[in-house]
Amino acid sequence: MHDIASMIVRSYERFLHAHLLLAFVVYMFILVSQRKHFRHLKVKSFTNDQIPFDLIHAPCVTLIMPVHNEGPAVIDSIEAALSSDYRNLEIIVVNDGSLDDTFSIIQERYALILTTRDRARTLPDIQPRGIYQSQKDARLLLIDKEHSGKAQSLNMGIEYATGDLLCCMDGDSIMLPDALPKLVTKFINEPKLIALGGAVAPSNQLSIRDGRIVRQEISTTFLEKIQVVEYLRSFTLWRTGWSYVDGLLIISGAMTVFTKQALVNIGGFKSDTVTEDLDVVLRLHQYYCEHQIPYHVWTIPNVICWTRVPKTLSQLRKQRIRWMIGALQCLSKFRTLIGNQQNPVLGWFALPHLIFIEVFAPVIEFLGLLVLIASAVMGLLSYQSAIVYGFLIYALTGFYSWNSIYAGDIYFKNYSSLWDDLRVGLVGLIEPIGYRQLDSIWRMIGWWKWLSNKKIEW
Repeated sequence: MHDIASMIVRSYERFLHAHLLLAFVVYMFILVSQRKHFRHLKVKSFTNDQIPFDLIHAPCVTLIMPVHNEGPAVIDSIEAALSSDYRNLEIIVVNDGSLDDTFSIIQERYALILTTRDRARTLPDIQPRGIYQSQKDARLLLIDKEHSGKAQSLNMGIEYATGDLLCCMDGDSIMLPDALPKLVTKFINEPKLIALGGAVAPSNQLSIRDGRIVRQEISTTFLEKIQVVEYLRSFTLWRTGWSYVDGLLIISGAMTVFTKQALVNIGGFKSDTVTEDLDVVLRLHQYYCEHQIPYHVWTIPNVICWTRVPKTLSQLRKQRIRWMIGALQCLSKFRTLIGNQQNPVLGWFALPHLIFIEVFAPVIEFLGLLVLIASAVMGLLSYQSAIVYGFLIYALTGFYSWNSIYAGDIYFKNYSSLWDDLRVGLVGLIEPIGYRQLDSIWRMIGWWKWLSNKKIEW
């Protein structure tokens, strides 16, 4: 029995070493790709400052903003959108059957009146309760509909949109004034681009005045600061790196620009998963690979909008469980993309990375904890190896947190002082101790809910 237990412990130890080595290799690959994408975006293409949008016939952009029970906060999002530096813009707010005063607040603020408008009728037919035009700003349209969820609300916006580019945005996101010029510039530079997102940052420490963002140094919780580090790693490092090699799997639902034709090609957004942002990107990959059409799905590391992040452990727990369930739903739905020949980076690297390094990470960590406890009880634990392994994981996580902060400052001036860098970096060093384990527990709950088909909390 002791020999069998020893064999199991040593086998799992070798598996963990291989897993860590694989993660390290992928991290190095992404780091190199990140730097190359930075140079590609900054050196080999026009910037929005070099394109005279006021003098050329810039493509029309339709911003689609689904809202549901947003209350007075939705005015900040609409005002920020109306304050955009990009002028050839229309804004469609889709009121998804709000039960609070969201509709009346928008109606009163922007003097909405009933109107009519032609629709494309290219997506499933959903009838609105009413279409309203603003008398204060002709660019603003509101569509009122029965509650059916975010995906169907976005589809209704697509049906009434006149722009060739569609900017899909959450109702609590605050768009930066220069966001759309930055994004549209990339579509001008790269005709094969079909979807483009940007970095999204937590807005809990901000205030909005006249549609403009005013940064305020108000007190934020440690939990919110940790999420700042997570967002930096995700957008400045991971998504930027995968973009360069056409292996990007997800663009933030907070704000993304698509070509209208690309969304029509795949039948719009679907509501059969809880992470429509991951679902829509995987369906774009699937469609364009199957039809052998050259395409790009990218993100840029510039901050383009701000969004509210969970303030309490309870809110964060629900979010992380939902994200894990959505990832599992999408991987199950698009498992045929694994090993895809038309986009080998996607099929052989990006999706396997998502599966083995991200989705299965909490399972591996949980089993590792069980093996650790069992081997300690049975006297089989090598404390030196456990300490070295733990330190390597800690150092790797800390390195990528600090790299993200450094890259953000060098290329995009995210923070104004060395003290800001150090403060965020310190949180990045604390995060792997305690918080990471808690996050793994939440993701394990997501696994259990998905396997047992439990109801998802929002």
